[in-house]
Amino acid sequence: MLTRFGRSRRLTVVVLVFSLILCGCASTNEEAQISPKPQRQDLYKGQSQIALGASAPISEQDALNRAIDAERAGDLDKALYAYIQALDFNQNNADTFYQIARINLAKGNQDIAFKAYNEALTIAPEHKLANAELGILEIDQRQYALARKHLEKTVMLDQQRLAKQKTTAANTGYIALDELSPLRVYNALGILEDLENYHQMARTYFLLVLAFQPQSPIIATNLGYSFYLVGDYEKAEVYLKQALRADPSFNRAWSNLGLVYIRQGLYRKALASFEQTMSKADALNDLGYFLMLEGKYEQAITMFKQAIDTSPTYFERAQKNLKIALASKMN
Repeated sequence: MLTRFGRSRRLTVVVLVFSLILCGCASTNEEAQISPKPQRQDLYKGQSQIALGASAPISEQDALNRAIDAERAGDLDKALYAYIQALDFNQNNADTFYQIARINLAKGNQDIAFKAYNEALTIAPEHKLANAELGILEIDQRQYALARKHLEKTVMLDQQRLAKQKTTAANTGYIALDELSPLRVYNALGILEDLENYHQMARTYFLLVLAFQPQSPIIATNLGYSFYLVGDYEKAEVYLKQALRADPSFNRAWSNLGLVYIRQGLYRKALASFEQTMSKADALNDLGYFLMLEGKYEQAITMFKQAIDTSPTYFERAQKNLKIALASKMN
């Protein structure tokens, strides 16, 4: 017969053993919750896996659904991680690589985005969105030859789609755009054409977009600036004013209109345009600077002196430009 002490000791041992078993189970469950790292860690830059705290998806669709839900909730790290987990089930899904690139670009990881866009296009060379976004990224990186390749590919794919509607835009040789057209790509290609001095082609792209979005201050400004680059100041003025009718506060249109007026010798109008976006002292200094670039030193000197008189705190910058103008006038 057991004494009270013996029974108590035995019960304590049983409880202790049972507690250890429960702790072991809990530890095992916690370890099971931490999913194995996906294979393509090179495409991820964000919170640690432990911080994300998600269990492993059971299928590609499960991973994609998690990514969509996480992005809707505003958690880009979790969305990105889930898309990369989806690649463990299917590494030939071009759209998954596109989504990985898109989120990385939104997070500022341009190098990773560049890699993922290219992998998407290796799988599906005619992926319109990947071509479009990669082309725009390449313009930002000044890789103009590559940008042209991907942007023109996007336009070609869009024009093939539009060709079924058989509605040709007037005097362009291109099909008129619609709500499904990648307008940013046409605009980006127009900018690229201007950068490489193919101004007529640039205007073709801008006009295509403007025909579909006549109230766009951005496109009207780009078109006006394209005319400015070839010295057609009347048309440049027309489109820049169109941009300002659409958005009177669009600073770039005011600045470009000021440049047009300088080329036309309308300095008062140029000054008034610059003053829409900056202080009078800044406007006087900028006007003087552009006049100096054109070799009109007398007018430039007058503007710099007025800038100094208008704002004593502006003295140093305007004084420096004034000295340059005086020295240039002497030579």
